[in-house]
Amino acid sequence: MRKNHDIYVVDGEQRIPFLRGMVTHSLVKRGLKFKEAYEIASLVRKQIEPRGEIEKGKLSQLIEQTVRNRLGDVPLTDVKPVFGHDQTIRVVDSRTESPLSKGILSQSLQASGLEPSIAYEVARDIETRLLRANRVSITRQELRELIYQTISKTQGSQYAERYLLWRKFRAPDKPIIVCFGGATGTGKSSLATEVAHRLAIRKILSTDTVRQIMRMMFSAELLPSIHHSSYEAWKDQKFLHPSKSRVIEAFEEQASKVCAGVKAMIMRSVEENISLVIDGVHLVPGLIDYEIYADRAYIVPVIITTLNRAKYRERFLQRQADAQNREADRYLANFDAILEIQDYIIEVAERYRIPIIENVNFEESVLSILSLISSTLKEKFKNMGGW
Repeated sequence: MRKNHDIYVVDGEQRIPFLRGMVTHSLVKRGLKFKEAYEIASLVRKQIEPRGEIEKGKLSQLIEQTVRNRLGDVPLTDVKPVFGHDQTIRVVDSRTESPLSKGILSQSLQASGLEPSIAYEVARDIETRLLRANRVSITRQELRELIYQTISKTQGSQYAERYLLWRKFRAPDKPIIVCFGGATGTGKSSLATEVAHRLAIRKILSTDTVRQIMRMMFSAELLPSIHHSSYEAWKDQKFLHPSKSRVIEAFEEQASKVCAGVKAMIMRSVEENISLVIDGVHLVPGLIDYEIYADRAYIVPVIITTLNRAKYRERFLQRQADAQNREADRYLANFDAILEIQDYIIEVAERYRIPIIENVNFEESVLSILSLISSTLKEKFKNMGGW
């Protein structure tokens, strides 16, 4: 499924990111309740997602049609069209000058843990205050102070502190690398993508991609373990330790091989000073020694779990209902092996003191991960004497 930042509004030669909060705010100003406006904005986004983009004029028509379909012929106040052109405020410093963008600002605010719609409201409020003050320009330092004061007053000091912290790491001396481990189906890939978006980290790597590349390079005869899914590798392995679980021994074998490729990607990220988000079942604590990168990267590992086994199984059942292929059937057929792998990953994570987050509610999980990243970075920054 596409994320907000993968959907665009085409206005002539411009492609403006579609923001659900923007549509929501426009409808609220026209008289709708927030809940109604948010639901309609979500329906509009869902209709655009398969295409990935929509012309500005057609977007307005789609919004009006969706309102009528959802609420009937309700009277709405006329306001400026969504994605219209407002008065430009310039953000300046000693070397550069650029227009203030609510979209870019709202994404920056999401790094503090604010939900996208709330982040956009804060960005809009800041812009409104500047326009009312007849400001045509503002220095970056003044803007950051204004943002800090606004967040602190409206959302709380913890969000304001996280905003300041993230600003310190926007142009780091070394990259930030967030590693999402966890068993198949825990939701780590969706969480990794969302967290990467909120932190404006553009590079995302899946360990399954690494495994796929390795499969093309090494035959099944040479490296049989990488030619099977993590939960099926045990079906085609010779085991040297009968006392070990066949599932876990085969999984360990596959994960150790894949992590060799992951280490290479981490080293490249370090050398190029490019922040990176990695997700995958193969990120088993202990297979990668993150400490060896401590002087050259800020690395934050986390394990994602689903401990309620009934809900865990429901996710695969939902995938089965939504899937266009038989992959979901394989998950259900190997559910016991997946559970065994999850139990093993949790055990190892506790041994290595890697944070574990149970993914029950998506937005709450995102906030927990952002809080974890913030606290980890703050601690590292404090150790460097900069906080």
